Amino acid sequence: MPFLVSRGDPTLCDYQRWVKAGAYTAVLFDGALLQITYDIESGAIAGHRLAYVPCPYRLDTELVKQEPLLDIVDVHIATEPTNMVLYSAIRFDFDPASAAPGHPAAHMTINAAHCRIACAAPMHIGRFADFVFRHFYPALWKAHRPFFHNAASRDAGPRTLTDDERFSPHMSWA
Repeated sequence: MPFLVSRGDPTLCDYQRWVKAGAYTAVLFDGALLQITYDIESGAIAGHRLAYVPCPYRLDTELVKQEPLLDIVDVHIATEPTNMVLYSAIRFDFDPASAAPGHPAAHMTINAAHCRIACAAPMHIGRFADFVFRHFYPALWKAHRPFFHNAASRDAGPRTLTDDERFSPHMSWA
């Protein structure tokens, strides 16, 4: 499965294919994947997909440093097939060409492909890193707060909320 082509709900098989194909931007210490793409036109962000995909199993972080990630996951599948963690992937998309009612230009997708929550604007990579570490790795975020403080204050583009989106629940960081 190519990098971020699917807009469906990620599965264990997708995770395995992404790891096998190297279809990620970074692997975190616990096996979580970051998938980051930006489309740039005329020097401005024309679109982005920023995804945090948790590892479907709790892995020994020391083992992740030493062994191929897919081998470790395969051992868990073989020995603990029903002991998966059910953390949801989260994705921040900016796709103004697809904006329509129910599909905001900038949105966060969680839990299911059709669960799109409007966002204030396109997301800067620093804000994405801050969000991931603040909410999924709070001890690390706290330990590196100065880095995240500076990174989280960056903007990636103008606000894109419509009036309808502004008056319903949405994510705002501006």
